[in-house]
Amino acid sequence: MKKLKDLLKELKRKVTIVFIHHGNMKPFKVNFSLSVLVLLFFCWTGLTLWAGFISGKHIDYVTIKADNKIMKMRMLFFADQIKKSKEILSQVKQNDDHIRSLLAMDSKRIIIENGFGLGSGGPTPVESSALSMILSGKMNDIDYQSIANQSFELLEEYKASMKSYSEVINHISKQRELFRYTPSIWPAKGIISSPYGVRVHPIFNHKFFHPAIDIANKKGTPIVATADGVVVFSGWQSGYGNVIAIEHGHKYRTVYAHLSKSIVKRGDFVVKGQEIAKMGSTGRSTGPHVHYELQINKKPINPMKYLNSYLD
Repeated sequence: MKKLKDLLKELKRKVTIVFIHHGNMKPFKVNFSLSVLVLLFFCWTGLTLWAGFISGKHIDYVTIKADNKIMKMRMLFFADQIKKSKEILSQVKQNDDHIRSLLAMDSKRIIIENGFGLGSGGPTPVESSALSMILSGKMNDIDYQSIANQSFELLEEYKASMKSYSEVINHISKQRELFRYTPSIWPAKGIISSPYGVRVHPIFNHKFFHPAIDIANKKGTPIVATADGVVVFSGWQSGYGNVIAIEHGHKYRTVYAHLSKSIVKRGDFVVKGQEIAKMGSTGRSTGPHVHYELQINKKPINPMKYLNSYLD
């Protein structure tokens, strides 16, 4: 109690502040109690704290507002990119469908004659309207959940496109392998002097089955492998003269006979279109030609069915 009385007594004590001017003005002084000085101190401190609090809230508001605007601008950008990506994926899907339809055709001739369809397509009216809204700057109308859904759909479409792309590539690889190993090109230039089937033998003059086609031209005409494969025989055979036999896989085998010169030997791997021999008239023959025989499962078939099914 005594300390409180002493404190009140001290607060009532007068304080004098003297202001001295360094000119001709007389000094003046101000008298006030210590309690007034303490009151002024607390008021000043309170005002300072209040001003700091108000300024902080205002700065936070401005910062949040700016962040929101930046976020909306980013969302606008992403929404626009999603729309563009969807258009690209739509075009990719159309191309994928078109490629699949081409691969399902019967022959290269149909593909070449029909040609490739020109690209077409575009966004739907709904998508066009959404894109117009984005470009008009109506940021507050953006449906963020819709953008998130579109992003998810875009990802799923991308996965489906990649899966389809892999399937197409695998199919093309298999078709390419099948094409490489399928005898389908002419073994030599010339004219067909004797077709596949029953004919009259040019030397013995009696009917017999001819399991090949004979292509005639001048001696030394290049003869090529009609498909990729491995040479399983290269040498002399009675009636055939110099002969080459090639295993192509997929149950195919080809035989080339009456050769004047063999360029490849047994065990060599040859590719479609590679020169393997020169045309001649060795063995039982009436003139330069190549006896071209095509076998499936070691049984002869008409080579013309394969030569006519591909474009040269």
